[in-house]
Amino acid sequence: MIFKEYLESIKDVPVSDKLKYHLAVFWLHPGRLPIGVVSIGDETMPVIKIPARAVNPHGHEEKHIVPVIAVGSEAFSGKDFITDIVLPSSVGRIASGAFAGCTNLRNITIPKDIDIFWEHTFAGCDHLENIYYEGSQKEWQKIKIVHQKHEVEFGNLIAGSPVQEIITERLMHIPGNEPLFAANIHFNCRLSDISYPEFSLRTGNQDITDLFRTM
Repeated sequence: MIFKEYLESIKDVPVSDKLKYHLAVFWLHPGRLPIGVVSIGDETMPVIKIPARAVNPHGHEEKHIVPVIAVGSEAFSGKDFITDIVLPSSVGRIASGAFAGCTNLRNITIPKDIDIFWEHTFAGCDHLENIYYEGSQKEWQKIKIVHQKHEVEFGNLIAGSPVQEIITERLMHIPGNEPLFAANIHFNCRLSDISYPEFSLRTGNQDITDLFRTM
């Protein structure tokens, strides 16, 4: 199922109103700050659709509707009944272990502002089949997926220099993000993403090349 078909298939699924939130950043006036999902609360639906905006739980008399910009550590941890997670475009940060233990997760949408997947984010998500990414293939390739750790053990200083002798050096595997490499990645392709060869189009005496390029 391609990106647009998937979105069409879940368009009637309501956003979850049982999610629990906390401040995503800390500053003055906490009731007006953006928030992040920290728990799914009492939600039991297999398809979890996170809203782009929600009520800030730290407001007092006034209730402010603020952006949802993050998914907290272990926010979905161990929820094996979840099959789909739909993240809004407003989300730009996913914490370590956010979806760990979602053993029946099959589909997830990923916003294009995500630039890193921390360790153990998808630990145990062995049934993940499809990732629907809002960006292009080039943008996906720029995302850092933490799955290795470089370790160096140093010894004594090399005589006459401030440099230490390297005793051992190794690249250690960090488990938990393997499903990202096994899943199908579906991109939100648009005509504007395509590089066209040089050409020109005319209708009568009118040049419509630029009109076609911006479709």
